Amino acid sequence: MNYPIVSLLALLLCLSGCAVTEKHSATQPAPAATSSAVGYDFANVPLQKENDPFQALNRTVFGFNDEVNTHALRPLAHGYTLVVPRPVRSGITNFFDNLQFPVRFVNSVLQGKLTRSAQETGKFVINSTAGIGGLIRVSDYVLSLANVPAEDFGLTLGVWGIPPGPYLVMPVLGPSDCRDLVGFAGDYVISPLNWHTLGFIHHAFISNAANLALSGARYLNALPHSIEVYDQMKSGAVDPYIAVRNAYLSYRAAQLKK
Repeated sequence: MNYPIVSLLALLLCLSGCAVTEKHSATQPAPAATSSAVGYDFANVPLQKENDPFQALNRTVFGFNDEVNTHALRPLAHGYTLVVPRPVRSGITNFFDNLQFPVRFVNSVLQGKLTRSAQETGKFVINSTAGIGGLIRVSDYVLSLANVPAEDFGLTLGVWGIPPGPYLVMPVLGPSDCRDLVGFAGDYVISPLNWHTLGFIHHAFISNAANLALSGARYLNALPHSIEVYDQMKSGAVDPYIAVRNAYLSYRAAQLKK
C-alpha cells in the first residue's frame, strides 16, 4: 500500500468536511464547565469547544473500544505487569522512545523549531551511547535536554494552520480527529519501525517475524500505561464518552501551544 498517497487522500477528505464542520462548531456555545481532564498527561489543560458532528457513530465505536479494553486489553496489560518488572518495562519504553527520534526530529524541522530539532538530536546521541542503545534515558539528567516536548505530524499540520476538523473515535486506536488521523499516517511513514513494511529497508536486513515482534513488543509494553490513563479519564465521570473526548481535545490543544 502506498501510505503517502493514502495520507494525502485522507487529508483531502478530512479537509473537505472540516470546512463545514469548523464553521458550524464556531457558532456553537462553549461546553459547560466540567472538572479538569484526568490522567497523567491530561491534567490541568483548558477545556476546548467540541466539534463532534458524528457523535452517534463515535459513541458506538467508543462502546466497542470500551468492551475491548475491559475484556481483552486490561487483562492482557495486568498479566504483562505481573510478568515483566517495572524497570524492564521502563527500559523497553525508553528504547522505543529513542527509536522514534526521526518522527520528533522531522516534525520539529517541519515546524521551524530548529532549536528543538537540535535538542532531539542531542537526546538521541546521548541516549544511544551513554544510555546503552536508548534503554536508559540519560538525557533526563541533562538540563538542556530534559522535558523537550515531543512533536508529531498532527501537531505539524496544526502549526501549518490546518484545523483539527471533527472529533473521531477510531476502532481500537481510540480518540482522534481528522488532522490527527492524517498525522498518524504521516508519522507511520517516518517511524523506523515501519520502514521494513513500507519497503524502505531491504528484507535481507530484517525478517517479517522480527518486524512484527518489535511492533508487538512496543504495543504490549505501552498497554499498561494506556489502560491506566484511560481508566483515570473515565474515573468518576457521569458520561465517560464526554470525559475522554474533552480530555483528548484539551490535551492536543495544549500540546499545540508548547
